[in-house]
Amino acid sequence: MKRLTTTDRLTYAIGGGFSSNLGFYVMLIFFITFATDVYGISPVTVGVITLVSRLIDTFTDPLMGAIGDRTRSRFGKYRFWVMMSAPFVGLTTWMVFSSPEFGGLTKIIYMYAAYILYSIISTAANIPYHSLTAYLTNDVKERSNIVLIKQFTGLLTQFIVSAGGVYILENFSQHHDSAGKVIIDTSGYQMLGVIFGILITLGFLVCAWGARNNDTLERLAEETTTGSTSMKDIFSQMSLAFKSRSLISLAAMSVANTLVLAMSSGITVQFFTYVLGDSGYVKTSALFNVCFGAVAYLVVKILVTYFGNKTSFVSMCLLTILSSIVLYFTFDPAAPRYVMVMLGLIMCFTQGASLLTWMMVTDCADEIQWRTRQNAAGIASSTLTFSNKFGSAIGAFILGYTLDAINYAPGATSQSAETVNGLAFMMIMTPVIGKLLALLSMCFYPLNNRYHQKIVLELEKGMK
Repeated sequence: MKRLTTTDRLTYAIGGGFSSNLGFYVMLIFFITFATDVYGISPVTVGVITLVSRLIDTFTDPLMGAIGDRTRSRFGKYRFWVMMSAPFVGLTTWMVFSSPEFGGLTKIIYMYAAYILYSIISTAANIPYHSLTAYLTNDVKERSNIVLIKQFTGLLTQFIVSAGGVYILENFSQHHDSAGKVIIDTSGYQMLGVIFGILITLGFLVCAWGARNNDTLERLAEETTTGSTSMKDIFSQMSLAFKSRSLISLAAMSVANTLVLAMSSGITVQFFTYVLGDSGYVKTSALFNVCFGAVAYLVVKILVTYFGNKTSFVSMCLLTILSSIVLYFTFDPAAPRYVMVMLGLIMCFTQGASLLTWMMVTDCADEIQWRTRQNAAGIASSTLTFSNKFGSAIGAFILGYTLDAINYAPGATSQSAETVNGLAFMMIMTPVIGKLLALLSMCFYPLNNRYHQKIVLELEKGMK
């Protein structure tokens, strides 16, 4: 493989990181609020929609990973799928927020179809995109740098989605109350879907362009695998995921970590609107998240250099738990700036843990290749991507029932004291539960720094 240039590295990591995270966060932050408060579907039904979609991903994610691993085309292996699916990811993003004027059951059926279609098409772009990290270079340090760029781009994207999304909704919604304040409506969400859909498409195309020198037909000619895409070979490739205790443990960690993000992000608008009393705090809080997140990424880089991925992940989990407990005992809705600072710390440590899972998945791919002598970048990445989706779906499913249990009234101008207290508790304490589950899963993860270095050395010897 060719040595990556700075242009290759940045266009692949930033383009793909922007698009992948843009789609992830726009659904995480706005989908539940749109579907319940604006489109008029019950929170429980929305939770079921996301859960059904993730159950479908149980099959489609590893299937896409296996297909990507065995693809041979004039545009290379994984790059082909990123290019071909990019326009359709943008289109289905718009479809989710397009708000067609259906009624009753037809509206629910449409939302099921649009969300599931988006999920499937998104899989066809995201699995190959993440698989490229391990495919473009064998250099562990280079991979870590690429993941850092990808995930830091995701941090900036979270701010763009949070602040930019609110800006789009406020400026393109057509209705106002008696005081002249904007009422977020379907017009605002339609424009949100259009703008973000276009940006997602462009980002993935830039990503594919960045991989043009290493994921090529000429590169495929150098591989020893047959590249067969028969169903038997594809299912054989999928089975590799179940042969790695490391990958299974990492998937469990990822589910717990993403569950935290899903539940916290899913009530972001509601928390700032009803608990702190101003939805405008969403934009301010997003800025805090970016600032603290940038510092956390530097901390992660230092920790990984000296202690490896596993110890660094444990550190991020413990820091998240500590920050959440401190905020729980000092929480005061009359001090919104302090609350936003503490939430920013919690979120940046959570993001740091998420960043580390993407570093660890390339380690798992190395271990599988070391054990089986088969390229497993796609199947490893698809396992982690699925676990992220599954965690977000479980979070949305639990969130839907929890909002119902605390008597949340979608679209109301105010909420009961019971609902407000429930929203505050979920926002602050959900990270503690998620991180405890992640630490439990980490007990079964064998890939420490020394063990992985041994694997890399043996793989390098086998290539000579």
